[in-house]
Amino acid sequence: MDITMSRPSLPDLRLELAATLIVQAKHIVLATDSPEQGEAFLGCDPETARAEAVDLNRFPIAAEIEALHAYAFTPTVDDLYDVNALHGLAHFLSSLPREDWDGSVHGFPARGGPSAMADVLDAASARAALDGQEGAWDDHLSTRQLALLADITEGAVRNALSQGGAGGLTAIPGAKPVRVSLDEARRWLPGRRGFRPTPTGPSDDPVMTDRLRGFDRMEQLTDFVGRHAVRRLGSAEALGADAAGWLDGSYTFDAGMARDIAVAIGADVPTFMGKALELALRRDAGDLT
Repeated sequence: MDITMSRPSLPDLRLELAATLIVQAKHIVLATDSPEQGEAFLGCDPETARAEAVDLNRFPIAAEIEALHAYAFTPTVDDLYDVNALHGLAHFLSSLPREDWDGSVHGFPARGGPSAMADVLDAASARAALDGQEGAWDDHLSTRQLALLADITEGAVRNALSQGGAGGLTAIPGAKPVRVSLDEARRWLPGRRGFRPTPTGPSDDPVMTDRLRGFDRMEQLTDFVGRHAVRRLGSAEALGADAAGWLDGSYTFDAGMARDIAVAIGADVPTFMGKALELALRRDAGDLT
């Protein structure tokens, strides 16, 4: 019975990435006949390294892959879509070594078992296509992509394909393997309990609001204002000359101005106003460094 949940967890994703980096380090040793170069790449001896011990902070691609995981499964407008990260992961997967230097075959994409990284790529590219994002290359979705986005099994997707009514799913006629159009996916996915739509604003973006609520430094708030002014208005200057203090942290709190900025940048108004007041009071009391 098909009962395994579809989505890869973040810990599983990190472990798989670390394992691939160990294999790459071993290939560097094999190609260069230099254990030192393999260790310089990985940060530890690849021959004895464990995936759990690899420091992923050494590798910029790790942050990009984790950002794609968040975009695919917990989307928020607080994170900007990065087409370079999407295509970077695709290139990374296509260039992975398929065998260890002892000849053992790894379960990387297109060879063997499932891959957390391949699932993240599938889900992120599917969401980008649904969102109409730049650089998306899917014009239809697979049963696997639908399962990942809906957080159900592929068996459940296949069951939906055999059903009628609003809960049923219609495939593209004659498509082999089975494919579903983007319009049909947009109709069907919102009815799945595990699907998280890409937010359009603060009212449906709990991730963004929770992050704002957790700010404890003025630079977090000013960065937030600047980034979302660019996202919504095209530039921070579009907020107007009176907003300059909100971009460098020197503002004098004014409830009307705080409300106007929150609306302009698409933030939850009560949360933004409360945080702006809190940080201004702490700054004036000398509580912020």
